[in-house]
Amino acid sequence: MTGSYSAVITVVSLLFAAWALICAASNRRPTLLLLAAGVLLEALLLGFVVEGVVQMAESAGQLARAEFVGYLLACLAIPPLAFYWGSGEKSRSGTLVIALAFLITPVMILRVQQVWEAGSGG
Repeated sequence: MTGSYSAVITVVSLLFAAWALICAASNRRPTLLLLAAGVLLEALLLGFVVEGVVQMAESAGQLARAEFVGYLLACLAIPPLAFYWGSGEKSRSGTLVIALAFLITPVMILRVQQVWEAGSGG
């Protein structure tokens, strides 16, 4: 998996998490601007998933394909589910749910890379 693209997603996600945590500390509920940030992250993740599937299809290594695809799909599913849950809670708790999704995303990206490296030999 491409390290630079993963790094971009990680940095963007952590910046959005910091922003969401500041909003939560300010007792703000989820806003459309925060939703737009989530949509941007989801677009980046969609590119990551497509890249991952293409590389998996071209790989001849002993990749744990089901685990790899599962982590890719989880990466893609977490932000929309968090936004659905967070937007239903019209308080700072909703913003915290969204911040948590932004914080979980880099961990999931790292896990995808670990599965990839274990199966492809680097």
